[in-house]
Amino acid sequence: MKTTHPATPAFNAFGIIGLGLIGGSLAKALRAFVPGCRITVADLRPEPVHAALAEGVADEAADHHAPHFEAAFDGCDALFICTPPRDACRLLGTFRNARIGLITDVASVKIPVMKAAAGMANFIGGHPMAGSEGSGYGAAETTLFQRATYVLCVPADCAVSAASLEAFKALLASLGATVVTMDPDQHDRRVAVISHLPHVAAFALASVADEARDAVMRALIGGGFRDTTRIAASSPDLWTDIFLESANLVPAIDDYIALLHRVRDLVATGDDAALRALLKQASDFRASIPEGLRRNPPGGGRP
Repeated sequence: MKTTHPATPAFNAFGIIGLGLIGGSLAKALRAFVPGCRITVADLRPEPVHAALAEGVADEAADHHAPHFEAAFDGCDALFICTPPRDACRLLGTFRNARIGLITDVASVKIPVMKAAAGMANFIGGHPMAGSEGSGYGAAETTLFQRATYVLCVPADCAVSAASLEAFKALLASLGATVVTMDPDQHDRRVAVISHLPHVAAFALASVADEARDAVMRALIGGGFRDTTRIAASSPDLWTDIFLESANLVPAIDDYIALLHRVRDLVATGDDAALRALLKQASDFRASIPEGLRRNPPGGGRP
């Protein structure tokens, strides 16, 4: 007697709200790696929507300003909300009763988003640790998620079946990502240090040079400054939103300031041995980061 097995849930119809760097890259990756899928997109700005339709990346567009906007995504197997955190929190309420298989987001802070989605049995928090200093649909890349870590935060009361969750993980893996699950509190604490704080430091360093108002200094800028401040070219609107929603960022900044004071004191006192030891420890840590992560640094330009 032949044994039958339940069919693996399929993800073929997608909705994407927000066609910035992440949303646009998701649309392009899904088009490239999920043959025959259907993609419905929406964005407050008409330009990225028109571009996605013209390029064949999207099949149809939803009007953000239309009554019952959410109905345009009915029947989607997965809806990706690819907006800054506060916008994602506002949008989630619109989809509480939508006929959608799975709803997820891509915001780099998870606690506020998970709270906004409380009671939505088909919601799973998401955060692709991928990006660049670019922003907008024009910066989107089909290969953005390759070698990237994609974090999923699955609520305790999530009603998405185990089979559907595994199929969703397989979908993300097909885009080149490595999927990990994590508690939202642990996620936000860790990401505040490895993603949000580097952006604070990059913006601050760029501001120090800018406020010097020294044209010759500007002309001397080389690789070190460019590398260190690369992500300061990210969207100020996006990162204002992220900074204000990152509950763990202020303690991370305090720790960073304390370390800067320590370095300052070692330089001021000429403590060669202690300064060299501190720099060696930091250098060894940096050298230990896997090459794939170096090529796709977490934090740049994401929601």
